[in-house]
Amino acid sequence: MKILQVTLWIYAGALNQAWESLLKNWVVSLAPVVYGIILTVIGSLVAPFGMVGGIFYSLASSACVSSALYLIKNLVEVGKANVNDFLNGFTVYIWDVITISFILWIPMRIAATGLATVPNGALLFLLLKLGLYVLLNAVPELIYQSRTSGLELIGASYNFIVENWIEWLIPNLIFAAAGYYLLDLLESFIFALPAFLHLFVYAFLLGLGLCYLMTFRGFLFAQLYGTTRRARIYRYNAR
Repeated sequence: MKILQVTLWIYAGALNQAWESLLKNWVVSLAPVVYGIILTVIGSLVAPFGMVGGIFYSLASSACVSSALYLIKNLVEVGKANVNDFLNGFTVYIWDVITISFILWIPMRIAATGLATVPNGALLFLLLKLGLYVLLNAVPELIYQSRTSGLELIGASYNFIVENWIEWLIPNLIFAAAGYYLLDLLESFIFALPAFLHLFVYAFLLGLGLCYLMTFRGFLFAQLYGTTRRARIYRYNAR
């Protein structure tokens, strides 16, 4: 019962910190809209160049992920982010993102090819992807809150999930379910809007939700990483 109280206390603190941070930096919610525009433009420009274009698009995607992580890092650590953070962030974590993507790409390609001829191979491949999603779920936070990089990210994320799977995965599952329901509800409210306005409202509110989720995850990770349940109980009693 005590550990439940402590966990709920940690959740409440992370939710409140994320909310306060988002209220002060709501403009960050526009970042996913900008990333979407950037990738759409780049995608249309590089599409005729085949594999070379695909590589360039992957680099652009990694740069956008890097920028997003840098924005969240600033929201979590200093409580604010600005346009300079948005621009500078494109290069801060790009090599970490590219490295982990490349490390995972090779075995996933091999698995996809090998399972293509196996009965129920598509289902097995889906289960493999779900397993990796769970075990590597903390990689984004490890990139910007630890000094871990490369292959070490995989092991560090695995260890973190094994040690904190209840505290970490439950709120993420709740957010995912709530997000799915709210997006479906949002569609019913804005379907009659003009196409451009519909797209903008949808993208902005989606960005708002993603920003809140990732900021919450950042604060929650900061509370869980490198601590034990006993240490959290002690901190709760001494609050």
